[in-house]
Amino acid sequence: MRKILVAVTLLALVVGLAGCGAPKQPATTSPGLDTSGDTNRTIVEIDAKKLEELIQTDRDLVIIDVSGKWAEGHIVGALDTPLDKLQEIINGNFTLNASKHFVVYSHDEESSKKAANILLTSSFTVINRLVGGYDAWVANGGYTEKQP
Repeated sequence: MRKILVAVTLLALVVGLAGCGAPKQPATTSPGLDTSGDTNRTIVEIDAKKLEELIQTDRDLVIIDVSGKWAEGHIVGALDTPLDKLQEIINGNFTLNASKHFVVYSHDEESSKKAANILLTSSFTVINRLVGGYDAWVANGGYTEKQP
C-alpha cells in the first residue's frame, strides 16, 4: 500500500511539473479596458484615444513604427524601427531601453502583433499595441508627419 501511495504521489508531482513548463501565450487586454493597473509582462491593446492620453501623461513612453513605411507617414515622435530590424535593434541596444513604456503600431495589424510579441519575449515589460495602427491614429485626428 505504501508503494502505491509513493507511486501516486510521484505521478502527481511529475504531472504538475510538466504543466509548469507549458508555453504561455502573452496576455492581452482589449481597448476600452482600464489599463491603470499592473500591465507588466502583457500586451495591452489600446485605441487612438488612449494613445493620445499616454502621449500627454507618460514621460517614459516610446512610440515605435514597425511598418517600414515611416517616411510615408508616421505618428509625430515615433521611432522608425522596421519589423525585420527590430530584434537586431533590441540585441544591439541601439535605441530601445526595456525600462521605458512602449507603443507599437504599423500600417497592418499582423506586423504590430509580431513586434509586440518580440518585445515581450525580449524582457520588455510595458507594451501597448495600437489597434488599427496608423490608419486608426489618422482617423482619430492624431498628429502625423512625413519625411521629405
